[in-house]
Amino acid sequence: MKYFALLIFCLNSFNLLALEDKTIHVEGQSTRGTWMSFSSSEELNFKKLFELLARSKSGERLIKEAQFKAAQTGQLLSDVIKVGDSSLTDTTLVRKFSPHSPEHVIYESRSVVYISRHLAWDDALLDLAHELTHYVYRESFNPYSENFNAKDFIKGTIEGKGGEVQAFLTECRVLKELFSNRVHSRSHCQKIENDRGDLSFTKAVELFYHVGSYFDQFHGQLRKRSIASEFQDLKADKINFVSSAYGVPYPLAALMEYELVLSKVCENDKKRLAYMQQGPQRGPASTSPSQHKFHQSYNSRCLQK
Repeated sequence: MKYFALLIFCLNSFNLLALEDKTIHVEGQSTRGTWMSFSSSEELNFKKLFELLARSKSGERLIKEAQFKAAQTGQLLSDVIKVGDSSLTDTTLVRKFSPHSPEHVIYESRSVVYISRHLAWDDALLDLAHELTHYVYRESFNPYSENFNAKDFIKGTIEGKGGEVQAFLTECRVLKELFSNRVHSRSHCQKIENDRGDLSFTKAVELFYHVGSYFDQFHGQLRKRSIASEFQDLKADKINFVSSAYGVPYPLAALMEYELVLSKVCENDKKRLAYMQQGPQRGPASTSPSQHKFHQSYNSRCLQK
């Protein structure tokens, strides 16, 4: 796909989104088709989606920031935004080391944003705002670091910069700027407004930690890790947000993701440790201070978890 130029189309025959005072009204009409049914061209569909998002001040700013971030890695926004079967931001940490020098490691982070092909226009717009927030603001983490732990991973996923709460707040801003009050009233956004009608980060955090019937199970897992006291907002109240990737509330999904990542880390570190112990093409194997430290870290994280 080519660069996502923000083009304005003359679409008098396009009745899915009726414009009135710069507000996009979609209620009652979104079932007529998905955003991908607009045309047979993936590129044209994305151009229209970005053009609509840019009519929101929050959306316009987000698009520019995403373009800037993509450019920092020599990419266009079209290189990192794809169509998928679900909406998500997939970030992969690539670790490179030579078998001849396994103690020297280089890390590279790569992100791709997917927008579900199955969504109506309103949902696709909000998902795009949500995922671009992850792409632009989410801070990279190194799961191979000794500081990688469950508490920080869960909190970072939900409360951290570019996390689920910030992405949801972005959705709500776009919703208020583009859609009618009737659409707004059917969203969770009103639940996180303060007395002045402003969006509250604190209220949003509280909602994300409502885990319903999963409370006892999850709280027990946190107790085993001696981190239960770190999650004061965790409650057995009605679930508001469920991870599409795992089908459970976000705190549980974050812990599941952490365990999956750690499992992969341990698998990879086991291979790296084998290279260190063998000392290929370097004569008899020897143990340097850095190798000894790495061995201790591996034993602590992977053999005693």
